[in-house]
Amino acid sequence: DITSSINYAKQIQEALLPTEDRLLNILPDSFVLFKPRDIVSGDFYWFTGYSGKSESNEKSHRHHIKLSNIPQNENGFIITAADCTGHGVRGAFMSMIGFNLLESCSRSGIIKPNEILNELHRSIRYLLKQNQSDNRDGMDIAICVIKDNRKRLEFAGAKNPLYYITNDELFHIKGDSVPIGGLQKESQREFTLHSIDITSPTCFYIFSDGYADQFGGANGSKFSSKQFKELLVEIHKLPMAEQRDILNQRIIEWMGESNKQLDDIIVIGFKLGNRTIELS
Repeated sequence: DITSSINYAKQIQEALLPTEDRLLNILPDSFVLFKPRDIVSGDFYWFTGYSGKSESNEKSHRHHIKLSNIPQNENGFIITAADCTGHGVRGAFMSMIGFNLLESCSRSGIIKPNEILNELHRSIRYLLKQNQSDNRDGMDIAICVIKDNRKRLEFAGAKNPLYYITNDELFHIKGDSVPIGGLQKESQREFTLHSIDITSPTCFYIFSDGYADQFGGANGSKFSSKQFKELLVEIHKLPMAEQRDILNQRIIEWMGESNKQLDDIIVIGFKLGNRTIELS
């Protein structure tokens, strides 16, 4: 009965998550590798497009919002990969809180990645009463905003980084060293905004730590961030769908038959700078 209930919960969680097909409509060169450890997942992804609002605009919908606090000709696309505290049922509950807070933030006009993280942190601490309880749940998250006619990407991360590869060189932008939610020793938590100008074809990757931390191989060691980076450089010129398949196959081979998946895994990749895309 418990397993049956969790399987039904999985259907609800999957219904809330945006589909990869919708992402491909907006970012044709992209992929989502999503591998829950258990039936439901503490990792999740979320995205939405946004634009300025005018009288002639159609109404907002699930994957595109109209905002009155930005110019009518401005538009962009927000995409996130998040890793909530725990996995399984515990993580899935946190993922639903995070998912709905992201919806609320964006629809209220908060669209800068660092400001989204600031608001997420305040909201989770308030909702879970963390200033007056021992609750330390939260999430690590990476947020990218594609804007300026796809010529600029803004990034902010709570512990989770951004990797990007351009001209065959991989760059690593670290997220801030503090998570969303949990214990706060500083008087106010603020996250850092990073901006990247896109002048040539560039592959971007955001992810949880589940891939690099997976044990396996001949010595039962972690896959490691170093090996993950090397793999991304090796495959980054391939179509994104092929990259996803290779990443999936490589981690299955790494685990082998003797190692179980230890954590939820999510990796999102997308390529910019090589074609025109519509962010609506």
